[in-house]
Amino acid sequence: LLRQARVEPMCFLIGATGPGVTSTGEALIGGVSDDPYLFRTFVRAVLPPRADGPALAHLGSELRYVTDARWAPAGAAELPPPFDVEPGQPSRGINEAGLAFTCALALERAADIGAVAMAAPATDFAQLSRRMMAECRTVEHAVSLLSAVGAVTPAFSVLLADSDGALVHLEVGSYGAAVHRRYSKDTPGIVVAVNCYQSEKLCCFNKPAAQLDDDANNNGTRLRRGWALAGALRGRLDVGSMASILSDHQHEERDCASNPLIPYWGHSICNHGTRSQSGYDLDSPPWGTVSAEIMQPERRVFHYCFGWPCGSPPAHGDQLLQHSSWGRFEAFVLPVWRAERRTGEPPCESKDDGFAVVPYTTEVGGITSEGESCRECVDGRKEP
Repeated sequence: LLRQARVEPMCFLIGATGPGVTSTGEALIGGVSDDPYLFRTFVRAVLPPRADGPALAHLGSELRYVTDARWAPAGAAELPPPFDVEPGQPSRGINEAGLAFTCALALERAADIGAVAMAAPATDFAQLSRRMMAECRTVEHAVSLLSAVGAVTPAFSVLLADSDGALVHLEVGSYGAAVHRRYSKDTPGIVVAVNCYQSEKLCCFNKPAAQLDDDANNNGTRLRRGWALAGALRGRLDVGSMASILSDHQHEERDCASNPLIPYWGHSICNHGTRSQSGYDLDSPPWGTVSAEIMQPERRVFHYCFGWPCGSPPAHGDQLLQHSSWGRFEAFVLPVWRAERRTGEPPCESKDDGFAVVPYTTEVGGITSEGESCRECVDGRKEP
């Protein structure tokens, strides 16, 4: 049962930068967030305690477990979630300096197998992601922060991009950090990440079932499909074409019950995992794409889609809340608050270590009034 086997959120990620790669030469990163369907992301702005202080505001998504009886099956509120979620942790984000990140869990083998893990206590990734969004202005600053701490838990593949066009695929975990790929406007390139290490330094520490050459899992199929799609769109990659990649269904027909990483988690990029039943099994739930995100650092825009980006209706009753999938990306920006609020606190619904947290969307796909006011305008109009 998943409750007995510590698991974490899963993802497919892609990034691109530079002339001849993206349509404008700007850096872009994005991905899908795959979870049991009762886990949901929502978009929120996080604003520092003071507008004239050194901390940076950021916009991004946070993961939350839904137990409200209006949407969850009976008994959900009485049982612990399949895995713990750190309240307030940004799972993806872009800050006001134009630094963006997204991440995918790297399924590494136990630290007592093979090489000895780093001796120092591991730093929690949730703490690092908060610091990165509040303190770092560039990709290199973020790489320094994440690399300096030694061991990190849980392990992640991290894509970083900034407003100058820098793009890095960094891997962090129990065995330290490694830069897998580094690109810029001067050295254009594409990165693709799934739920394993790819760097020469760390790939030997993957769980055997997560290795890219294991055809039973979905890491290799999603990675190869991502590369094929990105290669076909090279030179034309933009928000729209990245959205099409994140909506891809190749390998959806494969049986997901036998996925050795997580049973009932699908094999396509836009993931439609299911047990093919009407009821939702709280002890062994299906996993699929609960949201998708694309970040545009040069414009400080966070593009977000609730549910499946493809917009398809759910085929089975255990694909909870997917009937509310947007099937499109909405563009959000940070509120204009520094110039208007040099002292005092911005309006908010909650506080996180003194930072104001302003929800833009809800866990079930609604857009709040604050979110509506901070949707990006295109050609003088709101995004459709």
